[in-house]
Amino acid sequence: MSEPLDDRLRDDDALAEIELTSRLMIAASGASAPLTQTEIDGLLGVEPRE
Repeated sequence: MSEPLDDRLRDDDALAEIELTSRLMIAASGASAPLTQTEIDGLLGVEPRE
């Protein structure tokens, strides 16, 4: 059985950045055309400008 990870080594900011990058990579790989800025913003949770 493996030992649990040491919480002192956990970097929540890095994990969040990896999650966002993964979303972009998955969406881009499945898209038939380049993603629009609106699509990218949506994937990243950015509110559209008015």
